[in-house]
Amino acid sequence: MDIKHRWKPSRIVEVVVCDAPEAWRSAGFDVGEDDVAVIAGVRFRLAGGDGGVESCRVESDTPDASAGGTHVVNGLTWHVQALGTAPEAPSGSHDNGVVSIQKLEVCPVETWATLTELVHRVLPPPYNAFAYRNPDGNPQHVALWRMQNMEVFEMADAMGQTVNDEMAMFFLVVADLDATIARVGAENLSEPFQMAEGRRAVIVRKRAGLSVRTFLCERSPDP
Repeated sequence: MDIKHRWKPSRIVEVVVCDAPEAWRSAGFDVGEDDVAVIAGVRFRLAGGDGGVESCRVESDTPDASAGGTHVVNGLTWHVQALGTAPEAPSGSHDNGVVSIQKLEVCPVETWATLTELVHRVLPPPYNAFAYRNPDGNPQHVALWRMQNMEVFEMADAMGQTVNDEMAMFFLVVADLDATIARVGAENLSEPFQMAEGRRAVIVRKRAGLSVRTFLCERSPDP
C-alpha cells in the first residue's frame, strides 16, 4: 500500500563530494568537463580536497525553502530551495553500469537533535521517526523522504559515532554486476556478497579514490 502524506516529496538536487574527478572517471563514472557526474538526476559535484561530503542541495516543501537559504546542521551544509526551481539534470551513461540510486545515508551524531534542526528548515516532517529510542541519546533510524515509495535518504543507526554528521554511504544500482566488476576491476572492489535475497553487491575499495563508502548493487528481483 502506498504511503500517503500531506507533504510533497523532497528532491535531492546536488551532493558535493570532496573527491578528485579523475578518481570517479577511473571508476567508470561519466564525469563532465564541469566535474559533475549525474546519476538518476542527482548531480554529484566533485570538488577535490580531502574527501567526504561537503554539502547537499535539496528542493523541499518547507517554509524556508520558498525563500532559499543555507543551513549548517551538525557540520553538514544544506542548501535548500523551493520545489521545481532546479533545472533537470539528464543522467549520464556510466561505463561502470550504474543506472540509479537506491539510497544515500547520513550517519548522525544524535538523531533527535539533528532531526529537530532539519524539519521545517531543510526537510518536511519524516515519514517514520522511532522516538522511543530517545531521549537516551542513542541514534535512531529515521526515513526522511521517499521516492517511488522507497527510502532514498535516511539517517541510519548502528553506523558508529563521528564528530559531525556526514554523508556515510552511497548505494548505487548497476544493470549488470559482472560487467561492472570487469569494468572497474576486481582489485578495486570487494568480493561480491549477498546484499539481499537474489541480489548481490560489491563495495568500492578506497584504493579506487572514492572517499565515501560506495556500494554497487544489483537490481531488486522484485517487480
